[in-house]
Amino acid sequence: MPSPLPFPRKLLVAIAILAAVVGCQPSGPRPVPSVPQIGGNLKCAQGDHGYEDLQAGWAFCYPGSWKYIERSQAIQSPSGLDLTFDITNVPCTSPPSGQPQCSPDAGLFAVMIISTYQREGSADLAHWVEVNLKPVPDLETISWGNAVEAVKLTDGRRIALTPHHVVIMDLHSGPLNLEKEMSSRLSTWKFNL
Repeated sequence: MPSPLPFPRKLLVAIAILAAVVGCQPSGPRPVPSVPQIGGNLKCAQGDHGYEDLQAGWAFCYPGSWKYIERSQAIQSPSGLDLTFDITNVPCTSPPSGQPQCSPDAGLFAVMIISTYQREGSADLAHWVEVNLKPVPDLETISWGNAVEAVKLTDGRRIALTPHHVVIMDLHSGPLNLEKEMSSRLSTWKFNL
């Protein structure tokens, strides 16, 4: 005659496992991911993506249809870092509805270089430009994100002074018009993250 104990023993084991699993469930708010989301603290327009570089100390929004290859290179004088973005506008997207959708600038490309330099004791942007750019160019004051000061040069480059760095954005529009796309997003930039 089989013993009646195996059934209750299995039931007791199942209850113990269930109690252990329920006891391990978090009861408070979920933990924040330890890896920051790239551009996660930016408020980009719908369809835009955020890019953030903690080492360089800046972030910005860009069109979500862009794909890029990023390269970096150290700069010796003045001390800094060049980040080069080879940008291509995605040719077409295939929505769930079926028909591919292509933007007018699908497949176009361009290059953007963002250089980040040490301030090297410069109290203001005019002083940094005077020391580091020869001949000293004409400066047009602009607004650029949360920069302390910002200017646009006659050649189209933009220079921002932040609490710790000087950032230069150099747009090399090819078939893709970077000037149009990036100038409309200057307000999204955050410096010194």
